[in-house]
Amino acid sequence: MCKILDVMQAKGRFFVECTYEDGDFMNAKSITILDKSNRSHAVRNFLMDRTRQCFNNRPISPWFRIDEDIDRAFLQNGNEVVFEY
Repeated sequence: MCKILDVMQAKGRFFVECTYEDGDFMNAKSITILDKSNRSHAVRNFLMDRTRQCFNNRPISPWFRIDEDIDRAFLQNGNEVVFEY
């Protein structure tokens, strides 16, 4: 599990950057996002990637592109992201 750090929008798609994650998130089959009210939204249409870490030894931070409609309430900084394998 990680938390949303930043969300960018380009051409109708959302790009989400998360905090560091120790798990093997590149094999995620779906993503569940929990908002501050503990509501959840399952994202099944996404593209996963990882950011590169420079000058530190922390785990890799995931980022993903969401290719489906999603309520912006789920795309707020600090919301929890759970990767389903």
